[in-house]
Amino acid sequence: MSLQSAAPKKSILPAIGIACFVVGVLLAGFFVWRIVVTAPRTPQPIEGGMVHLKKEGLTIYSSVPVLAPPCTVKDASGNDVPTKRPGGSETITINGDTWYVVARSTSTVPAGDYSISCTDSETSATYAAGPKSSVAEFVLSIFGVVLSLLIFIGLGATFLAIGLVRKNRNRRPTNTFPTQPGAPGNYPHPSAGYPNQPAAHPNQPGGYPNQPGAHPNQQPPHTFPAPPPYRPGANPDRPQDR
Repeated sequence: MSLQSAAPKKSILPAIGIACFVVGVLLAGFFVWRIVVTAPRTPQPIEGGMVHLKKEGLTIYSSVPVLAPPCTVKDASGNDVPTKRPGGSETITINGDTWYVVARSTSTVPAGDYSISCTDSETSATYAAGPKSSVAEFVLSIFGVVLSLLIFIGLGATFLAIGLVRKNRNRRPTNTFPTQPGAPGNYPHPSAGYPNQPAAHPNQPGGYPNQPGAHPNQQPPHTFPAPPPYRPGANPDRPQDR
């Protein structure tokens, strides 16, 4: 006799692991897009005085460091575009050329044509302009990709591994009763004799009557003596029969 064990509950760890994979891939894709958007590009020279920006924002660069931004900016309508010097030193290197950030527009200006004039009699710097760019945003986007892959992909792999280990553990068969002589459900058949001994011969004393393996005319061992034979006559214990 054995008891049927209940079916193990389905683990949610694999589902959590797959969700972590999906979130990690989505976040990594977002930060990759940010890398493409914020990647520094070669600025346009402003020697002609007119610059066309394909994206919003305005940044002015110089080929050598300068103390103050000697540039003025006007939009297509002739209105002045205020600029300000960056808080720290910022440089970009593209195709082996290093450019220093001179000024940025104080507010985000739309894409379009801008007239830029730079007068510098102290240095031989070459000036150029481009859309708004931030080295910090570019670097943070790279870190975002790395962290997304390490954290969420790592968590997904961990949850899947734990779920697989638990699943294999639940699949292992379990014994309801110990497989030892004398345990319920493991009693030997009477005709098989004792453990590690051959079964009794049909003509060998020691079998049990009316059971397989016992001789038909065999008397059971260790029985009480047979009663005395019946003798007809008066019963001494019954005076009325005299």
